[in-house]
Amino acid sequence: MPPGALLSPSETLAEGDLLSLDNSTPDDTSQASPGADTDTEHGDGDDGGKQWELNAPQKPRKMSEKKRADNATFDIWLEENQQNLSKGTGKLVMDEERSANWLMREFENQKIITNPRDYQLELFERAKTQNTIAVLDTGSGKTLIAALLLRWTIQNELENRSQGHPKRIAFFLVDKVALVFQQHAVLTCNLDYSVAKFCGQMIDRASSEFWKETFEENMAIVCTSEILYQCLHHSYIRMDQINLLIFDECHHTKKNHPYARIIKDFYIENEEKETRPRILGMTASPVDAQIDPRLAAAELEGLLHSQIATVADPTIIQHTISKPKEEIILEYDRRPREWTTVLHQSIEALVGKHNHFAKALVFTSQATADLGPWCADRYWQLFFKQEDIAKLETQAERSLLRHGAFSQLMDLDKNRVREAHELVKNHEFEQPRLDKSLFSSKVLELWKVLHDQFSSQDLMRRCIVFVKQRNTANMLVDLLKQPELRIPGLEPGILIGGGRNDSSWDSSTTSYRDQVLTIIKFKKGELNCIFATSVAEEGLDIPDCNIIIRFDLYDTLIQYIQSRGRARQEKSIYIHMIEKGNYEQRQKIHQLKQSEEALRKFCEAMPDTRKLTGNNFKMDYFLRKEKDQPQYTVPETGAKLNYKQSLICLANFVSSLPHPPETNLTPEYTVNTIEGGFQCEVILPAASPVRSAIGKVHGSKAVAKCSAAFEMCLQLLQGNYLDLHLRPIFTKQLPAMRNARLAISSKKKEEYGMRLKPEVWSALGEPTELFVMALTLANPEALGRPSLPLLLLTRRRLPQVASFPIYFGKSRSSVVNCVLASEPIQVGEARLNSLTAFTLSIFRDVFSKEYEAKFSDLPYFLAPTCREHIFDFSAVSSNELIDWDTVKYVQENDIIPYKFDEPDEFFENKYVWDPWDGARKFYIRGRRHDMKPTDPVPEGIVAPSHRAWRTTCGTHDILNYSNSLWSKSRAKFNIRGDQAVVDAELLSVQRNLLDDSVRDEDLESKPCFLILEPLKISPLPVELVAMAYNFPAIIHRLDSNLVALDACNMLGLSIRPDLALEAFTKDSDNTDEHDAEQINFQRGMGNNYERLEFLGDAFLKMATTIAIYTLIPDKDEFEYHVERMVLICNRNLFNNALEVKLEEYIRSMAFNRRTWYPEGLTLKRGKRKDIRKKHVLADKSIADVCEAIIGAAYLTAQEAGNFDMAIQAVTKMVNDKNHRMKTWSDYYAAYKKPAWQIMPTNSVQEDMVEKFHKRMGYRFQYPRLLRSAFQHPTYPTSWEKLPSYQRLEFLGDALLDMACIDHLFHRFPGADPQWLTEHKMAMVSNQFLGCLAVHIGFHRSLQHNSPAVQSEIAAYVTEIEEALAAAKAAAVVEGKTEEDFARNFWVDCSRPPKCLPDTIEAYVGAVFVDSSYNYQTVQDFFDQHIKFWFEDMRLYDTFANKHPVTFLGHEMQHRFHCQEWRLLTREITVEDDEEGGLMGEKQVVCAVRVHGQTLAHSVSQSARYAKIGAAKKALRELEGMEQAEFQRRVGCDCAIKAEEKLEGKEKEGKKGEEVEIEVHGSAI
Repeated sequence: MPPGALLSPSETLAEGDLLSLDNSTPDDTSQASPGADTDTEHGDGDDGGKQWELNAPQKPRKMSEKKRADNATFDIWLEENQQNLSKGTGKLVMDEERSANWLMREFENQKIITNPRDYQLELFERAKTQNTIAVLDTGSGKTLIAALLLRWTIQNELENRSQGHPKRIAFFLVDKVALVFQQHAVLTCNLDYSVAKFCGQMIDRASSEFWKETFEENMAIVCTSEILYQCLHHSYIRMDQINLLIFDECHHTKKNHPYARIIKDFYIENEEKETRPRILGMTASPVDAQIDPRLAAAELEGLLHSQIATVADPTIIQHTISKPKEEIILEYDRRPREWTTVLHQSIEALVGKHNHFAKALVFTSQATADLGPWCADRYWQLFFKQEDIAKLETQAERSLLRHGAFSQLMDLDKNRVREAHELVKNHEFEQPRLDKSLFSSKVLELWKVLHDQFSSQDLMRRCIVFVKQRNTANMLVDLLKQPELRIPGLEPGILIGGGRNDSSWDSSTTSYRDQVLTIIKFKKGELNCIFATSVAEEGLDIPDCNIIIRFDLYDTLIQYIQSRGRARQEKSIYIHMIEKGNYEQRQKIHQLKQSEEALRKFCEAMPDTRKLTGNNFKMDYFLRKEKDQPQYTVPETGAKLNYKQSLICLANFVSSLPHPPETNLTPEYTVNTIEGGFQCEVILPAASPVRSAIGKVHGSKAVAKCSAAFEMCLQLLQGNYLDLHLRPIFTKQLPAMRNARLAISSKKKEEYGMRLKPEVWSALGEPTELFVMALTLANPEALGRPSLPLLLLTRRRLPQVASFPIYFGKSRSSVVNCVLASEPIQVGEARLNSLTAFTLSIFRDVFSKEYEAKFSDLPYFLAPTCREHIFDFSAVSSNELIDWDTVKYVQENDIIPYKFDEPDEFFENKYVWDPWDGARKFYIRGRRHDMKPTDPVPEGIVAPSHRAWRTTCGTHDILNYSNSLWSKSRAKFNIRGDQAVVDAELLSVQRNLLDDSVRDEDLESKPCFLILEPLKISPLPVELVAMAYNFPAIIHRLDSNLVALDACNMLGLSIRPDLALEAFTKDSDNTDEHDAEQINFQRGMGNNYERLEFLGDAFLKMATTIAIYTLIPDKDEFEYHVERMVLICNRNLFNNALEVKLEEYIRSMAFNRRTWYPEGLTLKRGKRKDIRKKHVLADKSIADVCEAIIGAAYLTAQEAGNFDMAIQAVTKMVNDKNHRMKTWSDYYAAYKKPAWQIMPTNSVQEDMVEKFHKRMGYRFQYPRLLRSAFQHPTYPTSWEKLPSYQRLEFLGDALLDMACIDHLFHRFPGADPQWLTEHKMAMVSNQFLGCLAVHIGFHRSLQHNSPAVQSEIAAYVTEIEEALAAAKAAAVVEGKTEEDFARNFWVDCSRPPKCLPDTIEAYVGAVFVDSSYNYQTVQDFFDQHIKFWFEDMRLYDTFANKHPVTFLGHEMQHRFHCQEWRLLTREITVEDDEEGGLMGEKQVVCAVRVHGQTLAHSVSQSARYAKIGAAKKALRELEGMEQAEFQRRVGCDCAIKAEEKLEGKEKEGKKGEEVEIEVHGSAI
């Protein structure tokens, strides 16, 4: 995408995307991506909200020659493949191992049309008020009408039951067993009510108790008509207990068919007409015989007590179904008289009198003439298969027994069966060829037609050949599978009815599963030519075909209409095969054509009240009648919008919305009949910023439809989604708040001021009281020498800061406790002077800094104590803590004088420092009488660093070791040679004891030997000095903590001190890049802000979401996302942080030995270095700290049992009118219940509450709130006056996020943010939430008006259920119980339809609102329904890494060791609309380029999905490929070059150095 270009609207509204932009790579590696560094604030909009301009274009990046060449070759490849890039590819799914249940659901998914049409909704409205027979062509969606009517009937039934009426039940009757399963699957997927199914022997032994229980537990039953007839016959149920009868393929209602008998024997017997059930009949034609259509229709209406309703204008449904473009009569030679082959005659002679072979003999005698002698003989070859001979003998024996044969005859007949088998086995069969001596003219003509039709290798070609007998179908398929007669491109299959045919060589039954499997293979192209019996004519949903061949002619009009209805593809043909000179067959075609014409005229002659006109009938006529329709003129341009034009205007707008290339978006209109006429609601696709509008009431549906479109266009104009010329804006500009406008960069950095010292040290002057903080060690033994605590005295009481560790080596450390004394001490001038002298002595003697200062200049004082580290300093008076004697002694003795005659005890446990070299500090341990100053320094003693030792010293003796003066000073300094030599330790100058990587040798004291004359003996006790050496690290950490607390106080937040410091700690230049090597890492800073930022981000999202949901009730989800982005985006946080100078408080530098000293003192002696009070921070780091502060406030508030402090932190950080809350109660206090929530409820809604109370354990106070949580956007709001679940889903998403993240944060306190993020992805992923929705049955409650949605749901539900069953089975195999199944079984399942995870989030949002914003309800949902799935988080360690692009990068780098690969993207323009896309529409093509070759490519609406698609295809290409094959295929020599590079480095002496292989940024 070029610099500055607008991003696709399809990529909006995801906060994750917002953050990811900060580190994203460009979609096109050849061009610069939109810069995120130069966002500038545009100012306040009219509504007071903040708006941001698009980022200014960056300068083009410099491109290497290699990249330039890659892009050039990619452009050539694009040009060569331009025409093919926009064509989609089919999805390969293997079904052979699928269960029957899965196949049935997959099969029925396609039964319901993509979108409900106006004529369907009109017929549904008619069927609600009167008995109706829907006469609609095959494929026009009759089942959807039935489902709508059934749902409406059940909801009315619930209402009636609530009013005390007796229970009633609905029946969906079918004519075939297979249709029981099919229609039941349709209904269970469409209805959230219990629906039972029965057929055949399922209820042979059912008792009255069984039926009573069945009727009690179910709202509807799908069954064969015979079952209902038997129930009525046995009085298990009465007709007045039935509220709805649906007759599928109702043309069977005649004579003694169970359909007719139900009406004749029971329906009309119920004299109370008001208690009779409503009737809905469905058929493609009321005519099922060769009779007058008017008579047949009248009889059908009379029997079913219904009126036929059909379309008045066939063009209304022409977009739904299509008739063949051409009907062809194909003649074949006259059939010869029946004759039989020699093989047939021989077999008849042997087993002709055997009843078991009678039907087979009849078939072959007919087949000789109908199909040809080769087919007749081939039949016997298949009949007498070797593996079936024993079975044949057994069947023959049973047949004899049934006919009363004697046992001696049985052996004779069994021998004859064996002889027949041997006869067939030894028969010489001719090789098949296209010859009239082998095949009939009918078969030869069929072969020619199929050859002609499939010679084009058209992958979309589908054909059905209709035959009368299953044996004929089997023989023709067998014939076409012979190598000699096989037609290239033709894959034949068989679709025949259930049951077993004794005349077939295959005695197995044909199951419903077999039928469904065949249809699925036919749909996918694994089979493309089906030979079918009448089972394919009606009922079963078979994919559209472009060739229908009637090999055996039909007998009735409905057979003709239904088989012809299978030819629904464009340019399809329908072939009638008839015998030359056969007058009867020609006459049959002519009569059926006449009957169809008569039927059409009959339908046309119906009264207008019985016609379905749709919404398109004579619109101009109706508009002329209503001249007063409003119109709108745009003042600025004069563009006019009227009723009729609004339809076109709205259609253009919808087509401009972002959508996948294979999808064609259209507005959905729902017309309802209300008092005074018709009212229409229009619903737009999910990508639209405005979703629905309701028009005014009008006298015709056509005008009502225009009214809804007009109202919608006005809303779009008002929202600036149509420009001043009434054109859509989405191809030209984007919504007001885009991610790119709000994002900031982790790369862009600035220099800011940095606070080194806290505010508390700025309080100087003469104090009257001092507060005591004891600095103690929890493990003083780790120090390696005796020590005593050090007291820190301050003018103000310090907060109780957190304990922290300091390190004395690899295995030695101790926690520092900062203990506050209970009361301050009163001090006067004398004591202050003493404390000042003591403090300055420590700075001079221990740290070589001699300051000139009064007590009024010192920010704090240091004091000794006689108490041990384990003493409770908070329990006694502060005065008792200080060792005043030592303070006084140090004040009075600047140094301990040395007179050269001291006793041996004098030389023990003293601290000595070198006044000339600040790095030389010593402990002396005792006198060495065996050594003198002129003795040479023993071996192993560390040499001193002073210059004289290295240059002018003549001898390296103890005297010169002890004197660090330069040569000129040495000459003036006479050292006695008879003084004592002492055993001493040279102390380490290591100061950063906060660094856990410090080595033992860095801190170890080095033994040495000294004389004391050139040194100073400190009056400080060695136990105090030992602790004082820890003071720089301690005061640095204390300063950092106090600075962080200063920031919190500035924000008005009382955050726990340790959390405050953690929130402000940034320990590297790229702290936020969790999986990258840290740059400029600052050791010893403690925990950085990463984990708190992770937690704070979640709370920020939740808090702002609740606020927006509460304060802005009249906007949709689209605008909610925009509003939330404005609040939580990094740009807003960054700007607000700068306003309060929050960046100054961030801790970005580790301990520095130059900066820990107090400020403002005059340094008399010691090294001086100007302190730099600046630090460089990335914009995003400052924003991250804001989120970390929220996280710290959240944890602090948790200890108090509320969220109040975190809410205050959010208010401060976002600084926006849409979040002014201070406490949790403020949210609900601002919530005003919408009218739809508190409206009176109906029994359906109350019934739903009861169901969910039993299922989920929570009882809703507002049933309509629950109902709204399951109302899909496609479900018209006008039907129940409820909004869709989208606003609740927006709310629930943030609530669930918070619950999941809080759980992970506390359960895994040591986990880094990268790990937390990856595992959080599993918990909140659509994949898991979709699985959860199925697991707790939410999919059954979803209310929608899109069968396409249901199709997706049904397929996913089946897949999840099978995956769960497999997981349970695997657990049993492993010796576990079923309930111990692997919880991550859902990971490898397909992605669910988005509506399923949406229902989970919407339900959580609804519970939250219903409970008056009680967050505990969210926590309860998490604990009860989510937590147990994630008890073992190790199962999800690789979940995040399964992203296709990430995984491809891993494979290329680690498996194939290839660095010459890229993901390249380009925007292309669709040249034609063959695939349903709009001409000129923009799409993105992504190619995986490896060494200049395209390994795989994908085309999508956005770069994101194009990359994912290309990566998936590339991974499939690479699956199972060895490295050698990969190298050969793409010419990859990267691994060889890497080895050569490594060898070269080894030769240069860099043996073992790791060779780093470059991975292109565009790939990962």
